[in-house]
Amino acid sequence: MQLIDKVKSVLKSDDVLPTLSVFPEIDQEKLRRDLDLDAQGEQRGKRNLPAADTKLADNVEANIISRIEALRRTGLENYENSRQIYNERLSRAGGLRKDVEFVAHNASADYLTAVRGWRAAMTGSTERLYETFQHRKDFRERHSLKRPAKRFEGWLKLGLVTVIFVGAEAALNAVMFSRGNEQGLAGGLLTALIFSAVNVIGSLMLGIAACGLNHSASARKLFGFLAFLIWVILAAALNLTVAHFRDLIDAEIGWSEAVRMAIPALQSDPFGLTSMDSWFLLAIGSLISIVAFLKGWNTFDPLPGYSRVERDLQLARAQHQEDFDEAVEELTIKREKAIDELRDADQQVRDGISQAIDALYGHSTLNSHLKSFLAQCDTKLAYLLAVYRDANISVRTEPKPPSFSISHAFPTFETAVIADESRRAAAETEADKVTAAVDAAVREIFQSFRTAVEEFALPEEVQQGQTTASVGPRSEEAA
Repeated sequence: MQLIDKVKSVLKSDDVLPTLSVFPEIDQEKLRRDLDLDAQGEQRGKRNLPAADTKLADNVEANIISRIEALRRTGLENYENSRQIYNERLSRAGGLRKDVEFVAHNASADYLTAVRGWRAAMTGSTERLYETFQHRKDFRERHSLKRPAKRFEGWLKLGLVTVIFVGAEAALNAVMFSRGNEQGLAGGLLTALIFSAVNVIGSLMLGIAACGLNHSASARKLFGFLAFLIWVILAAALNLTVAHFRDLIDAEIGWSEAVRMAIPALQSDPFGLTSMDSWFLLAIGSLISIVAFLKGWNTFDPLPGYSRVERDLQLARAQHQEDFDEAVEELTIKREKAIDELRDADQQVRDGISQAIDALYGHSTLNSHLKSFLAQCDTKLAYLLAVYRDANISVRTEPKPPSFSISHAFPTFETAVIADESRRAAAETEADKVTAAVDAAVREIFQSFRTAVEEFALPEEVQQGQTTASVGPRSEEAA
């Protein structure tokens, strides 16, 4: 807030504080050395100067008085300048109050603008959440569903399960396919992997497609039935073909010839297997096919499309929650920053006016420091005169002059100021108005924050159609 910085700069530009820094430092020992009082006293004393009948201060004493008087005059000038600054500050109290009031109103307006900005930014996620919820509601009503959708466990897990199924079947069949293969166990493993991949992946995909049997639409039911029928045919044909191929290998038929004869053997007598290994191979392949089909059936929700509808709703909820959290976090930061700056400006103005009142009416530390400074001037002067006179008297052969018995004192400086009670009251009233304006702005900012949080509809409110427009009146009543 640039205007708050301006207010602070007005109050701090004079750099006046009611401390001893206003008055110059009087270092008596440094003055003693600079004026060379000890040597001057001895030299003039040996010459019996000033004369025994001298009644006025000599040139050394006059020099001492002049140095202290210059410092005293500087201090008094600083004091008067400070009082003038405080007087101007007090005169500016009304203007400062208006500036702070303007800042307070702007802070409230800026915060409300930020609130409205976030409401507009959340429109997209709010609408999507409402629409996806309504879509799921319609989907459930259309299919007479009351249960939640089955949660999809992820493609990674599905891929791992597929690899495990393929690897397990291939490992079990590798030895059986290696017999008669020119490449031995490696060739048998490769052949087993190919058959297992076709068996597992085909059964898995057809299991997913066969879920259409659960759909309410006739076309989807037909599609699901066809997928189930294709799986039955594929699984039976593939595993029986593999079993006949293995049977031909056991009959000492060559590998390439067994590949060519496996399908005709299946067509002529599907279950005419003569080898126990072939029946075992058929059992393993059929079991893996069934398990893969069931895994595909249960990968998503048994009702096609239900998992996707549920996932879309979850994503919409997550996006809405993310926007909500971001909005609340940013508005909270803006709120605290605005309040801190307003409170700081309020304190700056009140402190400035209070110090000005104290300074002008003699109740601040500035006046007490002035009194200490003036007393110090008298004390330092007496000390330096004593140093010079003692050094002079200690070497004189004549009596000391009457002037050495005279103590010098500066004129009294009057600090009393006739108090203008109406002006004091007006300044204090201005300070109170500043605080009242800041308090009102802080309350308005808090109210805007509270209303914003209430108007940022929660997911359950959005889902029921209670958008920010409908939540608004409820928020105003709460306010």
